[in-house]
Amino acid sequence: MAKKRTLFNNRLLATLAGVLLNAYGELFRRTSRIRFQAHPGVEQLVKEQGSAVIFALWHRHAFFVPLLRGFQRQPITVLLSAHRDAQIVAVAVRLRGLKVVAGSSTRGGLKAYLQLRRVLDQRQSVCITPDGPKGPAEQVKAGVIHLAQLSGCAIVPVAVACSRVHRLRSWDRSVLPLPFSRVVIALGEPLRSEGPLEKGQDHLAAGLRQAAAWAGESSP
Repeated sequence: MAKKRTLFNNRLLATLAGVLLNAYGELFRRTSRIRFQAHPGVEQLVKEQGSAVIFALWHRHAFFVPLLRGFQRQPITVLLSAHRDAQIVAVAVRLRGLKVVAGSSTRGGLKAYLQLRRVLDQRQSVCITPDGPKGPAEQVKAGVIHLAQLSGCAIVPVAVACSRVHRLRSWDRSVLPLPFSRVVIALGEPLRSEGPLEKGQDHLAAGLRQAAAWAGESSP
């Protein structure tokens, strides 16, 4: 554990780790066959109208977030944890051409969501993992629903199926994809959140399950 803390506290080592993570991500992208399946409503919002949306996917699929640039082809801002271990991921994400906002439900959350609101107001999309380590995996937190209601932007549920993966021993069984894979990224029907937050949470959870079935994702 001491070695792990030393890595996270050393900016140079954390940056190097982020560069290596980005290199692995690029290797995966170049050697794999990646296909998008998008609901017509997503095509209309993103590609025809140029509207900002909130992409939402389970935390276990966080490695695939940079691939969304292949569909959006415009800047995307990603919400990452403000904790030290997320700084390695932040380096890799920025190298892949995405922007980063740091915050979580327990640390810097209000400031982060205000930043995301400004990004959405500028007609740029954001990406959020609605579950987190302070709660069970695949449990939608209220923050993403509240952001959608304040901004008026639609939430697009995202799911990923990858033919070759290694699952980490983390709280969410995070997916580390392997090179030379076949990947399907499903962008489900855009959701408009109105009414009680709990109703929106249930609606998004159902949308994510539907997207997973559409992608052909196997159970974690």
